[in-house]
Amino acid sequence: MSNNFKNFLLFSLEVLVKLNYFLKIGKNKNETIVLDYLVEQNRPFSAQDITNNLDGKLGKTVITNALEKLAADNRIIEKVYGKQKVYMALQKIDTVNIKGQLRDLDEKIITSGAELNRIKQDNLKIESQLKSYGDKIPIKELESRISDVNSEIQDLEKRIKLLKSSNLDKEIEKYAKQWRKLKRIGKEMMDSILDNCNVKKKDLIVLFK
Repeated sequence: MSNNFKNFLLFSLEVLVKLNYFLKIGKNKNETIVLDYLVEQNRPFSAQDITNNLDGKLGKTVITNALEKLAADNRIIEKVYGKQKVYMALQKIDTVNIKGQLRDLDEKIITSGAELNRIKQDNLKIESQLKSYGDKIPIKELESRISDVNSEIQDLEKRIKLLKSSNLDKEIEKYAKQWRKLKRIGKEMMDSILDNCNVKKKDLIVLFK
């Protein structure tokens, strides 16, 4: 075998070794890109999904090969749904963080339970108040009765004035008592309306003048 031929064989072998090395590095780089993407997204993807989401950074064939290699090395999970394969990264489990999240969740459950009980108590209180309001005299009836009382008060005031002019002290006292009584009833009715309606006292007074 001539020296030239030996040199050619050695050169070709060296080229093949270097080519295989660079191909291996390229495959590892592609696998790293795909794996990093799956870890970052933390959700399942098909090879086509990853191809689209990487915006042509790697071809579909390259991505498919990388996914199959990663799955064979148990670095990602492979699931088959019909004719489609989907892949998802194996995430590291942070037990300390999980325990902290569980404690926070327990605290939220306790707080929510207390808040729920408070809302139930408020609801019972409101229902009781509504029932008590239902037993009271209707607003329209109160308005009508106040109007009648005001009419009687005005009539009594006129009669008191007439009696005063006649110097009839006993009659004055009699009608004065009736006037005070009717005025008190009218005030109580007006207070009842104010307690149950969103209206100002001065507006209510103007209404029944």
